[in-house]
Amino acid sequence: MTRPAIAAIGMASWDRMLVVDDYPEAGSYAVVRQMLEGPGGTTANTVAALARLGVPVTFAAKVGDDREGAALRDGLAAEGCDVSAVTTRAGEPTDLGIIIISGSGERAERTIYWQQGARLRYGDPLPIAELFAHDLVVVDVDDARLRQLIVDLPIHVAPRTRLLGTLTLLTELPPEQALALAVRHDYLCGNERELRYVTGETNLERALVRLRERMLLDQLRLAFISRGPLGCLVVTEEAAEAVPAFPVAAVDTTGAGDAFAAGVALGLIERRAPGEIGRLANALGALAVRGLGARASLPQRAELDALLGRS
Repeated sequence: MTRPAIAAIGMASWDRMLVVDDYPEAGSYAVVRQMLEGPGGTTANTVAALARLGVPVTFAAKVGDDREGAALRDGLAAEGCDVSAVTTRAGEPTDLGIIIISGSGERAERTIYWQQGARLRYGDPLPIAELFAHDLVVVDVDDARLRQLIVDLPIHVAPRTRLLGTLTLLTELPPEQALALAVRHDYLCGNERELRYVTGETNLERALVRLRERMLLDQLRLAFISRGPLGCLVVTEEAAEAVPAFPVAAVDTTGAGDAFAAGVALGLIERRAPGEIGRLANALGALAVRGLGARASLPQRAELDALLGRS
C-alpha cells in the first residue's frame, strides 16, 4: 500500500540568531551571549519536521544563488525531502531572517527582522500536476496572486486535491483579502494573533465567530489555531474545541508554529479525528521549542509517539 504523501509550496529562508539577556531600549545596547545560523523558513521548517517523522514530502520553493540557498536545499535533501522543485533565482540572495532571542523562561521573547530575498512569485513555473497528486498540499506563500491561483486551481484541474493553508504570510495582506484567501483552503492553521488579524477582530471570541460564519459559505472545513502554552483550538462550523498543551520548558519558540503546522498535516493524512489532530499538533509544537533554532529539537517519530503515549 502506498504511503500517504504531502507536497508543500512556500518559503525557504536562512536564519541568523542572536541571543541576548534582554532586548535593549531605543538608544541602548545588549550584550550578545550567543550567535548561530542555520536553515529556516516557515514552509521549509514544516517540511523538515514531516521528513524527520518519515512522511514522504515534496517541496516547491525558490532560493538564492548563494551558499545559503545551496545549504537549504542540501539540508532538506539530507532529511529525506524531495527537493526537485526547489529552484534557484539567479541574481537574488536567499531569503534571510535575523532573529533576536531575549529573556528566558516565561520572559523569553523573539523578534524577527525579515530581509526579503528569493521567493516564489506569480508566473514562476511549478509542477502543479505532480504537486496536486499528493494526498495533501501545504500552501504557505506570500505572493497574493500566486496564492489565489493555487487555491482556485483544484476545482478546475484536480477536484480531489486537499489544501492546508497557513495564516502566517497572509498577515502581509489587507485583512479582507487575507480572510477571503484563507477560507479558500480545505484546512487552515495559524495562531491566535494571525486569526485576529485576518478576521479584523481584536477579540478572540469575535474572531472565531467571524471565521465560522465564513466557513458556512466557503471551502474551509477545519481550522487549527495555536495558543502557545494554552494549547490550541479546533474550529468547525459548529464550535471551537479547546485542546490542552503539553507542558515543556521552552528554550526558543522559533519554528514552533511551523512544527504545529506539520502536526496538523500529519494528522490529516493519517485521517485522525479533529481533536486528535489538535493534540498531535500541540505535541510537535512543544517538542520543537526545546532547543535553540527552528529545527534543533524537531523529533523523530518514536519520540513524538512517546510523548503522545505518556499523556
